Amino acid sequence: MSGPHYDRRVSVDELRAQLRERGYLTHGIERWFALDPWSSRAFWAELTIVALKAAAVIAIFGALPLVAIMLVRNHPLTALETLELTLLYFGAGFIVDLAFIVAIALVLKLRPEIAVDTPRTLLAISIAAAVVLALPIAMWWYGFDTPPPLVELAAGLALVLVFFLIATIVVSAALLSFSIYELQRVPAIHRKPRTVPITIAAALLMALLFLPAYAAQEKRATSTPIQVVTTPTQRRIALVAVDGLTYEILQPRIQFAGVAIAHRIEGESTTERWASVGTGVPTSIHGVRAVDGVRLARGRHLIQSVSRNDVVLRRLATREPLPPTVRRREYVWEIFAARGVPSVAVNWWTSESGRFGVLDSIGQEAIFATARGNAEKVDETARKRFLDAIDRDHPQFATIYLPALDVVLNRLPLDASSRVVASVPILDGLAAILRDLGARGFDVVVVGLPGDRQSGGGVIASTFPIPRRLSPFDVAPTLCSLLGFPASAEMPGNAVAAHAEPRIATYGPRNATSLTTKVDQEYYENLKSLGYIK
Repeated sequence: MSGPHYDRRVSVDELRAQLRERGYLTHGIERWFALDPWSSRAFWAELTIVALKAAAVIAIFGALPLVAIMLVRNHPLTALETLELTLLYFGAGFIVDLAFIVAIALVLKLRPEIAVDTPRTLLAISIAAAVVLALPIAMWWYGFDTPPPLVELAAGLALVLVFFLIATIVVSAALLSFSIYELQRVPAIHRKPRTVPITIAAALLMALLFLPAYAAQEKRATSTPIQVVTTPTQRRIALVAVDGLTYEILQPRIQFAGVAIAHRIEGESTTERWASVGTGVPTSIHGVRAVDGVRLARGRHLIQSVSRNDVVLRRLATREPLPPTVRRREYVWEIFAARGVPSVAVNWWTSESGRFGVLDSIGQEAIFATARGNAEKVDETARKRFLDAIDRDHPQFATIYLPALDVVLNRLPLDASSRVVASVPILDGLAAILRDLGARGFDVVVVGLPGDRQSGGGVIASTFPIPRRLSPFDVAPTLCSLLGFPASAEMPGNAVAAHAEPRIATYGPRNATSLTTKVDQEYYENLKSLGYIK
């Protein structure tokens, strides 16, 4: 801070004039340190004005990385949803930043022995304050269940760095305003006006956040299914999906012609992982991430990827289970049924109940409501309705999802012996439904995935030979080839049990329905009683 211009001691009036030119001081701030904090209204007025200005600037730059990360993880969101998200994070940050700056100012006022009397001290305190303000962002980011993709990491780190620099400058400016009598000089960081460039930077960065809402509008689904060339087959196929079933659990209990160890599949929730198995496409395409999500006051979308440490959204937004409309790709049996293959599907996540052409779909809401929080009853009800639908419709393809094993092993607060006792009838029920399907002439594919934090590997087993190691993404292309359908290029897996048809580019998005569709509260309470929602 040396130099010819700064060697002489400038008067307080000259310093005030310089700071006002740079937008740091109000007209009464020079009286601040002479006022009694406990009896002077002017003291609190001046403190509040400076703190409000500082907190507003810090809060807007603090909201930027949060909104950017949420947009990457929850694409697409509308412009209105993006604005509401920004306002929520800005409001929460503003309150915290205001309290923090006021606290620092009061400490400097009431503890004169730690007065800011050099530019180096001013900068050190400002950097320390910026670190403290940035820590909640880091904790919020760490609270997501999956690591950030590269684009999120790059954007998030860049915006956090911008926030840190702005917070340092703004806190320093506020402290400079409060410490005018002690410092009596303008540090290098404040020699030029910062108000205009900071405002322009905030406006530009905020505008960039709204680009995804306009640049990537949701495409309207086609009203008729894409036509494909299929190979006729009389084979009857059944897919049995068992959550919580691992290779180690299945292998000693039930014998199959083919058993494969399945690689773990990444996902924030059981819903996401099974949507990947059933559609054959990754999360970025099918769009299912969580068991439940939060909906903003005027939001069309359900925000699924939310940090565990996000106090703002978890307290201020409405939490809801995922509606069927959230899934952007069809399950493979929906693809089959849309092209004339009679099918039955029971108890799959994000599936509607109803008869859609030759597809008899029985969603989770009715089944979970009947079970009333009893995990074993969920499987029993699903199995009964599954076999009844098969006997009634005589489908060529049938599938059922059984969640009870995952619930008793991973979600309910049971001790080790209770888990073993509870899992025995569930596994006996699995063996029974496999016998019933075999008796009805089905070739069976069983897929098991370990639950959250469950040890062991996934398993894929079948009544026909398959390789010893597979990916859960191989299931959908294999089912397609067994029924004479081409897999799509969006499916990363490979068909392993039949001749694979030439691939098509895509089967396209699901037929669009209202994004604002909501699931009833009873279903939500049942999910909570089964341990899916904390």
